[in-house]
Amino acid sequence: MTASIGRARARIGLLGNPGDLYGGKVLAATIDTFETVATVTDTVSSAPASFQPDVADLQRLAVARVAPSKGAIALGLTTDVPLRSGLSGSSAILLATLRALDAHLDLGLAPLEMAQIAWDIEREDLGLVAGPQDRVIQALGGLQYMDFSGPDDIGVHESLDPDLLPPLLVAWPKEPGTPSGDVHRALWERWSAGDSALRQSLAGFAEIADTGRQALLDRNPTTFCDAVDANFNLRRSIFTLDDEQATLVTAARAAGAAAKFCGSGGAIVAVPRPGTSLDAVADSLESGASVCRRVRASITP
Repeated sequence: MTASIGRARARIGLLGNPGDLYGGKVLAATIDTFETVATVTDTVSSAPASFQPDVADLQRLAVARVAPSKGAIALGLTTDVPLRSGLSGSSAILLATLRALDAHLDLGLAPLEMAQIAWDIEREDLGLVAGPQDRVIQALGGLQYMDFSGPDDIGVHESLDPDLLPPLLVAWPKEPGTPSGDVHRALWERWSAGDSALRQSLAGFAEIADTGRQALLDRNPTTFCDAVDANFNLRRSIFTLDDEQATLVTAARAAGAAAKFCGSGGAIVAVPRPGTSLDAVADSLESGASVCRRVRASITP
């Protein structure tokens, strides 16, 4: 039987995250380094849909949202996104599965509809504290500047030329990090309680994203690198990260790069400053992390 296929890329948060959870602005990209592939196939059995055990909850919830009574199907999935790394592996599973279901069942789902469904599953069904950025960038693909300050929760989005990005690399710890929902829960509770000092600090992420966007358009790599470093410095002041959590960022900076977390699982994106070799930065990280050199933004979601 012919299988319908859906794909989704890992994403890196370049600037502004985690401000998207708080009505901020962010710059993010899908990358061609990792890919999640979901398949949907009809079965001859009348049994319920079958799932891969390790991703059963995510795939089951996707089916329940968009195709609760579409007959007997089997779903499969492969992914090489590092586990709990901060590269949006779980939302990639949801987006890939939704794309496969959309193709197989001719549901006619638009990209942002899939982003909304995936976001709803993670917040409502799984109870995660999560902003819209990951699902939106994985639904749209490429390099996107996203503004979540308006009345539409899913935001408004500007597609930028991926070739505006300077050379960059991604590195991630060899051991899985903490689930992102756990990282954000305490902060979300303070925000919801009206912590005015926290709200003022979080507003700084949007300003950093704006600065970085303009730096890309002006082809000013120094200002872009400054924005990357500022983003991590602000995050560290809010989340009070310890030295162990910041090891990869510290090492990348010592080698002459700007660096910040891609998300909340420990993976970092490093941008060599003018005059610094990307390979030199990569070499400085490889003893304590897995490294992907010369990461490119993927123009396909």
